[in-house]
This record gives sequence, C-alpha cells and structure tokens, in this order.
Amino acid sequence: MSKIDAEPAKRGRPRRGPDPERFAEIVEAAAEVILDKGYSATSIQDIADRVGILKGSLYHYVRSKEDFLYKIIKDVYDEAIADMRLVTDAEQKPLEKLAAFVRTHVLFAADHLVPYTIQLREFDRLSEERRAEIREGGETYVVVLQRILEEGQQEGVIDRAIDSRLAAIVITGELNSMTRWYRPDGPKTAEQLADVYIGMIVSSVASESAVASAGGIEALRGAFSRG
Repeated sequence: MSKIDAEPAKRGRPRRGPDPERFAEIVEAAAEVILDKGYSATSIQDIADRVGILKGSLYHYVRSKEDFLYKIIKDVYDEAIADMRLVTDAEQKPLEKLAAFVRTHVLFAADHLVPYTIQLREFDRLSEERRAEIREGGETYVVVLQRILEEGQQEGVIDRAIDSRLAAIVITGELNSMTRWYRPDGPKTAEQLADVYIGMIVSSVASESAVASAGGIEALRGAFSRG
C-alpha cells in the first residue's frame, strides 16, 4: 500500500478563500472611515469597528492598513482610466472631445465621490512601489487633456496662444476641486454641474474663430449643454 493510500481521507468542507462580496463591503467601510478620519488617523481597529467584526478577522482579507488604501485607490484609478479611454478613442472633433472629457470627469467623480476623494488626498501615503504600480496602468488625465487641447489648436478651434500643458493642469485641478464641496443632495445634479463646467472651460480655451462660428460665446456654451 502506498503512503498516499495509507493516509485517511480528510473530511469536512474544503477551506474557502475570502468572500469577494464581503471583501467589497469591508473595503467600502474602510473608505468611509479613511474619508472621515484621514488615512494617518485611521487604524485597523477603526475599520473593524465600522464593519462590526473583530480586528483579527480583517487579516483574513489584508495584511496591513495600506492594503485597504491600495485597493481603494487602484480600483477607482482603473475605472477612471477606462472611462477616459472611451472618450479619447471616440471619433469626435476637438471641442466635442473636450466637452466629453469634462462631462465624463465630473460624472465619474460624483458617482465615485468617496474613493475618488481619497485618491486625491491620500495617494502619496502609498509606498513608492505601489504608486508606480498604479501609474503604469495608463496615461494621466493631464496628458490626455493636453493632447485634446493640442488637437484643437492644430485645427484652429482652440486658442493657439494657450500653453496646452499649463491649461491641462489648471483645468484638471479645477475639476478635481469639486470633491471638496460637491454633495449629491446639493442644489445641482451632477449633469447640471457638468454643463456648468463645460460652458466655462470650452469658452475659456476656444479660439475667436470657433466662437464666431458658433454664433457667439453664449451659443458656444449652450452647444454642449444637456440642460
């Protein structure tokens, strides 16, 4: 009889790994705590208390507090990049693409307000290695926006006097600032807010010829509104 044959069969159910749905719930709770307290002030115990489980049970899912932060930021970053690629891959004229970029950004930030805010606030808390892992997933918003602006400059619909790199940084910063004050139950819906941002941004970078072709600055702003 072989050694394998001699060993008694193990009884009972096979050990299961972490439940993905439960892990998603725990990550969501961790994000709420980190948003409320800040990453540095948040402890594993805080997250366990929010979830309603023992602290030791969390180590069935993660090895450290940073694992939660990485999961939160990596997931929202990957989703944002995927949405952005839908815009950049679309066959649109530069001003239309710029408007689509702004709308996509605003709606995404509004729909993922907690993790997106954490990404902006706490990204530098990740280790250098993990920051690099996330960034290698795709181009940044600034790079993509700069390319859209430069396409518009080449076609004459965006002011050629504008520094495309600086403009992309300023616009991205302005869009990201909405996470500091936007509330889902506020006076404007995300779609209405997107219309406001689009009107301001498109009219601020459009060339004189593009404004004239649209019939004036107000007509240009209204051309991309869904309101």
